[in-house]
Amino acid sequence: MKKKIALVLTMAMLGSCLAGCGQNADDNGAASDQKDSTTVAQSTETAQGTEAGEKEWFGTDDGKTVTIRLWGGVQPEYGYDEVCANFNEEYKDKGVQVEYVRYVNDSSGNLQLETYLMGGGDVDLFLGYGGRSKLDKRVESNLLLDMSGMLKDYGFDLETELGESNMLDYKYDDGSVYGFPTKYENARWLMINEDMFKEAGIDIPYNGWTYSEFLSAVEKLTHGEGQDKVYGLCWSRKQNSRYVQLMLNSVLGSYQSYKNDEGTEVNFDNKVYHDGFEMVMKTLDNGWAIPIEDEYSEDLSVANTFLEGKCAITLGIPMMRLCMDQENYPHDFVTALVPAPVPDDEQYNTEFYRTHAGTPGAGDLMCIAANTKYPEACFKFAMWYLKGGMAPLVKGGRIPLWNGIDKQAFLDVLKENAEGSIDLDSMNNYLSIDRTQGVKTVQGVASTEVSAVWNEEFDAMCYGRQSVDQTIENMVKRSNELIKTELDSKK
Repeated sequence: MKKKIALVLTMAMLGSCLAGCGQNADDNGAASDQKDSTTVAQSTETAQGTEAGEKEWFGTDDGKTVTIRLWGGVQPEYGYDEVCANFNEEYKDKGVQVEYVRYVNDSSGNLQLETYLMGGGDVDLFLGYGGRSKLDKRVESNLLLDMSGMLKDYGFDLETELGESNMLDYKYDDGSVYGFPTKYENARWLMINEDMFKEAGIDIPYNGWTYSEFLSAVEKLTHGEGQDKVYGLCWSRKQNSRYVQLMLNSVLGSYQSYKNDEGTEVNFDNKVYHDGFEMVMKTLDNGWAIPIEDEYSEDLSVANTFLEGKCAITLGIPMMRLCMDQENYPHDFVTALVPAPVPDDEQYNTEFYRTHAGTPGAGDLMCIAANTKYPEACFKFAMWYLKGGMAPLVKGGRIPLWNGIDKQAFLDVLKENAEGSIDLDSMNNYLSIDRTQGVKTVQGVASTEVSAVWNEEFDAMCYGRQSVDQTIENMVKRSNELIKTELDSKK
């Protein structure tokens, strides 16, 4: 079985390139064996039984083929064109086709997505980012379809198939399912320029490091002046404002933003945040990190900093796809994946904390628009995508989450694509994290507003406008006032 899976995965990933979304495959022979989600994976017995009896036609009653629109935040050339082409070839006689629409995963792009979801007709299903906070907002606005009934009819238990820990943050108490993760991504890991580390005589921290070790390395990695200066790191605030907070609060387990299970009081006065903020400010005050204001004013990103050799460390593991894309982002160094540092406190200096195993990193939520005209076709695509159809995304660094994937076959193909760009030992470490130990984070009151407060106060600190202590005081006071206001409004 594994040999067959490996063969099909290799064909899906390394065979002839397919045309863009909506087009048939150039090589019909390569697509003909893609029955049942490009078969990169082992189907469960229950799912096999369900699929055997499902109806084959998903189009309209008058025999017309329907086109569903999948929105996603990643450029189509990183595998989504091929995903669409594979599906369209397989389902061209079953009445459904898929078209990929790219939106930019930033505040304006997410607003655009939500505007179209409210309007209806332009978005059928989409991949969402940003975790539970964005999901909750869309659920509260009635923008998403509850898939729990279809999942039950299909015989697909998300906790069994994706891992219980990976579903912890996406389970609603009433059993509703408005989105499920499709990829593995631990945002508490960093990308480092391995060549710079070796030149500076710094050991690669494959097994993690502490704040002190991190600061020592960042200082050694910083050199030069003016336009020729190479910084130890870029905090990637412009790229994704959540990265820093995710790195700092990883060791807090369930209580990352809130200190009680009810989510009625924030946890920002925890010593972990204080130590983390002090560490961040040391890098900025000493000129070891690219100034946050420069990140915003100069529109800095992984592409125009890390990949151009302007910094040695960067946050943003999703950008691994750019490191593998030597055609569009040519560079002459190897990127290694390493865990983000943890506080110096002895209690956090263990393998569990140092590898960030408590945060399994399930992401890329597959959601169906509440007002789609084709819910059944959307769900069929969602299952096909999850159970192997997303395989071409490997070349863009997206790792399938489903437990049925033959991980070794997948890893072999990933290694072939990443050779010379990614340190394969570090990749193996990254993929070997025990994903079963994740904990459910408290989803507190006024979470969206509280998140905005954290970002505003954190940036004010980074700009030098206020001290660490004042930042924490402001975060706690403003956030708890927002929580009280929302609680009072519900009385």
